[in-house]
Amino acid sequence: MKAIFWGLGLALFLAAAPAAAIENRLGLGVHVWRSAGELWDHPTNGGEHDLTALLSYQLVLWRPLKLQLDVEYFDNGFGGAGLVALFPQGLIVVGDRLYVAVGAGWIYPRDLEGNLSNVVYLARLGIDLPVRSRLHLDLYVQQRAEDASRLTAATAETITFGTVVRFRM
Repeated sequence: MKAIFWGLGLALFLAAAPAAAIENRLGLGVHVWRSAGELWDHPTNGGEHDLTALLSYQLVLWRPLKLQLDVEYFDNGFGGAGLVALFPQGLIVVGDRLYVAVGAGWIYPRDLEGNLSNVVYLARLGIDLPVRSRLHLDLYVQQRAEDASRLTAATAETITFGTVVRFRM
C-alpha cells in the first residue's frame, strides 16, 4: 500500500514538472568493481573482470531533481563468474553539481535459465561537472547492499567508483 502512494505521488510530481525544464541525457561510462580498500592496498592487481561498461539515461526534471536508468554490462559475469550478466538499475538523483542518489536494481545473467538476483540497493555520492554546454562528466562513489538499511554502513571495503560521460540530447 505504501508503494502505491509513493508511485502516485511520483506520477503527480512528474505531471506537474514544467515542460521547458525537462532535459534528456544519454551517457556511457565504466564502473570499477574493486573496493576502495582493494585499490588502496593493491592498485595494480586488477583484472578485466573488475570493470563494467555502463549505459546511462538521465531525465532532468529541473536542476535539483533527476531520474536515472543505468544498465551495467558484465562481459565476464558478475564477479568473474564467466556468464554474461546485466545489471539494470533505477536511481533518484537529488542535487546539481554535487549530488546524492538512491536506487535499486537486479543482476541478471543473460543465459535463458538465469534468474534475477535479490534486489541490490544503491546509494551514490557524486559530482556532475559540465564540460561543455551539452557534455557532462559524472564522477561518483557507490555503496551497494542487499538490505536498504545497510547502505549507511559504508566502509573502504564496500565503496566502489564509477564515471559516466553524458551528452544532452
